[in-house]
Amino acid sequence: VNGADDKIQQPSSTVIETCVGHTHFASLPGMWDRTVTISSAGKTFSATGWQVGWCIGPEHLISPIHQLLPYVQFCASTVMQEALARSLPAADQPYKGFSSYYEFLKDHYTKKRDLLGNALIAAGFGVPNYDTTPGGGFFIFARIGKNIANAIPKRLLHAANPAAPGGIQRQDWALCQWMAKEKGVLCIPSSPFFSRERAMEGASDQFIRIAFCKTNDTIDEAASCFLKLANNNNDDDDDVGEEEVLRLVGPRVPIAMEET
Repeated sequence: VNGADDKIQQPSSTVIETCVGHTHFASLPGMWDRTVTISSAGKTFSATGWQVGWCIGPEHLISPIHQLLPYVQFCASTVMQEALARSLPAADQPYKGFSSYYEFLKDHYTKKRDLLGNALIAAGFGVPNYDTTPGGGFFIFARIGKNIANAIPKRLLHAANPAAPGGIQRQDWALCQWMAKEKGVLCIPSSPFFSRERAMEGASDQFIRIAFCKTNDTIDEAASCFLKLANNNNDDDDDVGEEEVLRLVGPRVPIAMEET
């Protein structure tokens, strides 16, 4: 920050509220007057469809947002705004054995992340080491292992696809298409998170993005599909049983709250 151009503004998006170890950008020296902190009830309180959130910052940055907002989000639900206003102070209180709702939420999704991550590792994917890398978000950016890559039908690799960069689906698109159509698991190609040039060079070929903001039953079903790939078993009629899932992934840790 030191020596930075004073005209540079810093948007800071925080859709999961404060947990231990998180530092708000605006709290850093000299950054309050240059930072807009944007947050949302969608992820924190599992209310994504209502699109209710807030911005915090100095008046000279918030005022233009007020002017723009009517053209973007004309009228947020009054009921949801009231619910959010009541939820924010309540979320700081002890919740289900945790010091706050935010600590509960972190633990809740960490268990889901690990459940899916163990299944991906057992199937031959690489996942980040969350002891040394950031672990925020609802997604795992998984590296496609050699055995997984070899299992992708050749007819799907480099096939025409107008949605893919350059109109040709590379390995990440081919795997996601195959998993969605033939295995019943919907993943996201990684190329949208790269520049078009880097994607065309193949930088995104080895990765897919997978969400774990699902019920445990859904994660277990996905784990079964991934483990089929690990066993070189492409027969959809021959399910990997629960015992095999538990053997490779480990026992499921009970979680009190499920999405609806």
